[in-house]
Amino acid sequence: MWGVSPQARLATPAFVDRVERLDAVEIAPLFVPGQMPPMVRDRLETFDLAISFLSDPEKTIVQNLAAVGVKRVIDGSCRFRPGIHAVYQLATVLDQLGLTLHDPVPRLSIGPNLNHSSCFGFHLGSGSASKNWPMDCWIELIENLDGLFDDFLLVGGEADNELVREFRSRCRIRRLRTLLNASLSELSRALQECRLFVGHDTGVTHLAAAVGTASVALFGATDPAVWAPLGEHVRVMRSPDGLMDSIGVAAVVAAVRREVR
Repeated sequence: MWGVSPQARLATPAFVDRVERLDAVEIAPLFVPGQMPPMVRDRLETFDLAISFLSDPEKTIVQNLAAVGVKRVIDGSCRFRPGIHAVYQLATVLDQLGLTLHDPVPRLSIGPNLNHSSCFGFHLGSGSASKNWPMDCWIELIENLDGLFDDFLLVGGEADNELVREFRSRCRIRRLRTLLNASLSELSRALQECRLFVGHDTGVTHLAAAVGTASVALFGATDPAVWAPLGEHVRVMRSPDGLMDSIGVAAVVAAVRREVR
C-alpha cells in the first residue's frame, strides 16, 4: 500500500503486508507523463493488480502504471456524489473485480480492550471552524455529565491547542485528562478504552467508531448521509439548519445517557 504517512500505517498488519510513503521522491515520476525510470519500473512491473484512489483526471497515474507492466489497473478515483455514503462510492471498485461489499462498517483491529473503565472521550476541533460545536456548549455538556463517567479524556492535535487551552481554563470539571499530538496508534488505543466518544465530522470521530467505541457524531452543514461513521454503535446528531450552535446541549446529554444506560 502506497499512502500518506502516518495514516496509512493503520492498515498494517491486518489489511496490508507493507506500507510505503506516497510522497517518496523516487516514485514522483508516477505522477507526471513521460518515461518511467528503471527503478520505478522494476518495483511495479511484478504486480498483477493496482487500484488507485488518487485524483487522476488526466489518467496519468493509470497510464503510467499500465506502461510499467502492471497487468491490470483499476481507477478508483471519483467525485463524491450527494446522498450516497462515501464507503459505498469507494467500494464500487469491487464491482470491477466481481466482488461484493458484505459489511460497509470500517473496523480497525488494534488488539483486545482490557480496560473496562468508564471514560468519556471528546474532541473539540475539526478541519473547519464551521464544523465545530461552540465552546460554551462543550463546557455545559461536560459539566452536565460529571458523575456519569469515571473520568474525561480530551484529545486534540496541533490545530486544537487554542481550543484545548480555552476549555481547560473555563471548564470546572476535575477528572480531566488530555491527550495531545499523539501518534495515530496511541490515539486509537486511547479511543478504544473510552466508554463513549463525542466529536464532530472529523477523522478522529471516524477513528473512534472504527475501533468499536460507541460514538455520537455532531454534524452541521456537511451531509452525514455521505460522511458520518457507519455502524449501529454510532449515533448521528445533525443541526436542523446546518449551524452547529443549533444542536442543543440537552439533546446531546440525552443521547449520551441513552448510550451508556
